[in-house]
Amino acid sequence: MSSFSTSRSALLLPVVAILLTVTPMLSQEAAVSTESDLQFRLHEVNKESIFSACAVMDVNKDGTLDIVSGGFWYEGPDWKQHDVRDVEVINGRPDGYSHLEVDVNRDGWTDLVHVNFRSSSIYWLEHPGADLGEWTKHMVAEPGHMETGRLYDVDNDGQYDVIPNGWEFAAWYEFLEEEPGVNPEWARYDIHPEGKGHGCGFGDLNNDGRGDFVGIHGWAEAPENPREGDWVWHPDFELGRTSIPIVVDDIDGDGDNDLIWSLGHDYGTYWLEQKQDGNEVSWEKHIIDETWSQGHSPLWVDLDNDGIMEFVNGKRYWSHEGRDPGATDPLVLYRYEYDSKAGHFRRYTIQENGPAGVGLDPKAADLDHDGDMDLILPGRSGLYWYENLLID
Repeated sequence: MSSFSTSRSALLLPVVAILLTVTPMLSQEAAVSTESDLQFRLHEVNKESIFSACAVMDVNKDGTLDIVSGGFWYEGPDWKQHDVRDVEVINGRPDGYSHLEVDVNRDGWTDLVHVNFRSSSIYWLEHPGADLGEWTKHMVAEPGHMETGRLYDVDNDGQYDVIPNGWEFAAWYEFLEEEPGVNPEWARYDIHPEGKGHGCGFGDLNNDGRGDFVGIHGWAEAPENPREGDWVWHPDFELGRTSIPIVVDDIDGDGDNDLIWSLGHDYGTYWLEQKQDGNEVSWEKHIIDETWSQGHSPLWVDLDNDGIMEFVNGKRYWSHEGRDPGATDPLVLYRYEYDSKAGHFRRYTIQENGPAGVGLDPKAADLDHDGDMDLILPGRSGLYWYENLLID
C-alpha cells in the first residue's frame, strides 16, 4: 500500500481513446430515445481528478454546498480546492469507494463513511470541525472485498445504517449511540450468506413495512428485529453482476415494489416486475436498454420535478483497464422515466460521447440551491457537475 500527497494534482492515467463502436441494438421492449425540454450545463470541478466517489455537503457551514472527493474538498460556488487527507493507493487505485455523508459521532459536523474494495475495509473520516484541518480516519472493520456501500435505515430507528456490497458476505453495520463527539462503537449484523456477490439493494418487497435485502441471486426477507432474527432467503431471480444499488420501488404503480438495475461490467439496463396472483408471486424481466455498458452506480431521482422518479445512469470510465465489454465505447449518461400509459421506460439523453463518467458513488443534489436536482459525477476521467437548468 502506498499513498500520495495532496500536494500532487492527480495520479495520471494512461490516455485511452474514446472510440465510436457498434453496440447492440435496442430491443422492442427497450426505451425510446426522446427529445426533452430538460437541459443540463456541464461544469468541470476538476478534470484531473481520478477518485471514484464524491460527497455533497456544507463542509465549512457557510450555507453553500461543497463537494468532497478523495483527497480534496471543493468550496462552492467557485470550487476552490482544499486538502482533506493523503489517500492510500493500492495496486494503482486510490482507496475510498464510497463517500457516505452522515454525522457519525453526532458532533454537528458531517463525516464520511468509506466502503472499499482493495483495502477490504470500512472506515469513517471524522470532520475536523471549524479549523478545517486534516480529516481523521477511524477503522470500523476489514470484512473483505466490497464494491462500495450505501446508507439505509435497516432497523427503522430513524438513523442511517451502512450496507456494504460484500463479495463474500452480506451484512449491515450500525454505529451505536454515544455522547456527542465520542468515537462510537460499530456493530455488525449478518443478513444471509446467499446475499453475497456483485450488486445489492434494499427495500420492502413483501409489503410488511420492513426493508428487505436484495442480492443478485434473490432476496432476504427481513425479520421483525433485524438485529436478532433470521433473514429468510427467497431465490426468486438471477440478476447478473448488477449495479450498486439495485433500486427498489413501485415502478408501475400497482402497489408492490419492483427492481431496476444495470449490469456493472457489461451491456444492459433492466427492470423486474413483481406480479401477485393471490398468494403467488412471480417476477417478469423487462429490457430497458442494451446499447451501452458498465452502468455501475445508478441514481434514483426526480430531475424534472414531475413527481416521477427517474433512473439516472451512465457508463463508468475504464473500470477494469479496458477488459469490460464496451470499455472503449463513448461515455454516455441517460435518464429513464417510466411511461405508465405506454408501459415502458423512455430514455432521455444527458450526455453522449462526453467527458464525465459515472464512478462508484455519484450524487444527486440541489448543488446551486435553485430548486432542482443536479448531478455530481466522480470517476477516473475527472470530477464533473451537470447543472440542471429546469429552474434557472
